[in-house]
Amino acid sequence: MPYAELREISLFYEDAGVGDPPVLLLHELGGSSESWRHIIPLITPHRRVIAPDMRCAGRSEKPPAKFEITDVATDITALLDSLDIVSVDVAGAALGAMVAAVMAGLAPQRVRRMVLCAVTDAVDQRTRDYLNQRAELLRSVGMRGVAEASLANAFPEDHAAARAGYRPIYLANDPAAYGELSKALARMSATPDLWRKIACPALVMSGRHDFIWPPELGRRVADHLPHATFLELADAGHFPHLQTPQVLSDVALPFLSRTSP
Repeated sequence: MPYAELREISLFYEDAGVGDPPVLLLHELGGSSESWRHIIPLITPHRRVIAPDMRCAGRSEKPPAKFEITDVATDITALLDSLDIVSVDVAGAALGAMVAAVMAGLAPQRVRRMVLCAVTDAVDQRTRDYLNQRAELLRSVGMRGVAEASLANAFPEDHAAARAGYRPIYLANDPAAYGELSKALARMSATPDLWRKIACPALVMSGRHDFIWPPELGRRVADHLPHATFLELADAGHFPHLQTPQVLSDVALPFLSRTSP
């Protein structure tokens, strides 16, 4: 399993399949490259896949200092540099979708097409308060103490098996590192200007049962983007890549295979 020793961070990543441009998969808060375990086998017969663990997640380095979502996006760009990858198609889920947007804004030449799942056009005060309060709670109760409430918010009741399969991934997080990544998301400033300067074609998808960032927020993102299509996934919640992977793949792969808008 490969690691990239970058200038400021050591990142673990999965690298599988063949076919250019590669598809870069960016995971959710609480997850890792393992979150894409159902999606990767559906993509690799057609394309190369790069799935990193972000800083403070999975098997990547967990620095104790404060950082921003722009630092996470810069880490990913540095990873692509280390692999001599000029441009990618990006698919991000929840936090990963926000990182993908920042990356596309900072380095538009690196992103050819983009799929954003479970995304919001702005991190509102309610979300900021929730993220910061949970980060503080982790100091005393650890991941197990917040797991049930967090997973209930992300997984609809009819996805109990997916929730059970994801629970060990969530519990394996380092509480302090998870807290720092949570606070970085809480500080993120996602303004209409961020979205409007993303020029690449984008497919925005929201789960109909997403309690955290419901479909109307995904629609607003699509409205901000110059070249975007919005799709509501009827059976998914906040994590479509874990809850309806085949449906997501069936829609995303044809979109990412296009050579024109």
